[in-house]
Amino acid sequence: WSTVTNTRRRALRGHADVVNALVVGKDGTVYSASADSTVRIWSGEDGSHIHTLKGGTHSIRCLAVGADGTVYSGSADKTGTIRVWSGRRDGSRLIRTLVGHTDVVSSIALSIDNKLYSASADRTLCVWSVDDGSHLGTLEGHTDVVAVVAVGADGTVFSGSFDSTVRLWSGLDGSLIRTLPMTNSVMTIAIGPGNTVLIGEGNNRVSAWDGGAAFARTLYTFTTSVGQVAIGQDGRLFVTCSGAEVYEL
Repeated sequence: WSTVTNTRRRALRGHADVVNALVVGKDGTVYSASADSTVRIWSGEDGSHIHTLKGGTHSIRCLAVGADGTVYSGSADKTGTIRVWSGRRDGSRLIRTLVGHTDVVSSIALSIDNKLYSASADRTLCVWSVDDGSHLGTLEGHTDVVAVVAVGADGTVFSGSFDSTVRLWSGLDGSLIRTLPMTNSVMTIAIGPGNTVLIGEGNNRVSAWDGGAAFARTLYTFTTSVGQVAIGQDGRLFVTCSGAEVYEL
């Protein structure tokens, strides 16, 4: 899509099932994860297909891409598998597999200090070393599925759960900083400049938290379920809903 004219520029076709995640790398390369058990890499210039990454037989639920093009994918299998790929380097080979969860990996996020955070239906978050894949720790406290994890520019970790809370964790030692009570299951989180946090909930509500308040404030309530929220580099807020609409708030 063109962000200037709001018109579609091209369609990238090749997946055989639902596309669950989409990431644009720093060089403009596009990465898509699908329920067809693959990650596809596309040229950001002309939309041509570059590589297909395939490992396992389960749906790929989430995706992250490092500054060097390393690809991290989270699987929907009950063993909570995370695969690490070389991306466009070395023929997109599988580097390693990370196993630490006991249920579906629902979300993954990278931090500025070379850590990977993974959220799972097993109610925990795992912390991994980007350098060697070692397991650095487990963050526990949520009482239901952890649906999303995001990392702020200062390293603060935000996790959203079906237990209707957002938890903030220290990126230094993993200690719990605070718990934000929400009104429903937390489905998605986006972090903007100054750790402004946009939160999508299961009751069609989008809320915002500015870092100092005790509670998140409601921005808007939609008539259909909230799919994803995003904050542009210019501070604009975007929301996708199940009816295929995209809103700017």
